[in-house]
Amino acid sequence: MQRRAWRTGTIAAAAALGMTGVLSGCGLGGGSGEVTLKLVAADYGDSAANSSKKYWADLVDAYEARHPDVHVEVSVYSWTEVDRKVRRMVDAGQAPDMAQIGAYADYAAEDRLYRAGDVLSIPVQADFVPQLAQAGEVDGVQYGMPFAASTRLLFYNKTLFGKAGLKPPTTWAELAADAAALEDDGVTYPYALPLGPEEAQAETLQWLL
Repeated sequence: MQRRAWRTGTIAAAAALGMTGVLSGCGLGGGSGEVTLKLVAADYGDSAANSSKKYWADLVDAYEARHPDVHVEVSVYSWTEVDRKVRRMVDAGQAPDMAQIGAYADYAAEDRLYRAGDVLSIPVQADFVPQLAQAGEVDGVQYGMPFAASTRLLFYNKTLFGKAGLKPPTTWAELAADAAALEDDGVTYPYALPLGPEEAQAETLQWLL
């Protein structure tokens, strides 16, 4: 058996989606030096047309073309269930070599992950956006490697704000005051906040804020 890094996708409150390192089972290899790596990836599409499967297939094809002795087997699951799928694999002793998931702290506590510094060169680590890299840390040690990021935006209606003589809010107190002023000015929906099953953790954070 050989220790291999599995990089996981990390989606943290800071909107960091990254990769992390875990202990796999055995990386399959023969006497020829060939290696097979198992990758579990998240699918963020909602149809076959925008599925993440094509992205990973193209990436693997390009990688294998440059590294003919390395083969990558990819399993793509919906982002809503990929964490659970990987947890079951790990519990069954069949951890993937790489995984793009949102949960990594428990695996770090179980000493199943490689540190980012164990699998990445210093220049690569330095190229990460610091805030996203920090979102992949546990007790000051980076395990999660940023892969993608999403940012919450606050939109405002310039026309309605102009009619009410308001400027865009810069604090929560100003936002509340502006919403009250817009309501007094006859605006039916002075403030709108999402609430639904899509990214429930992000929407919950917005409600709490």
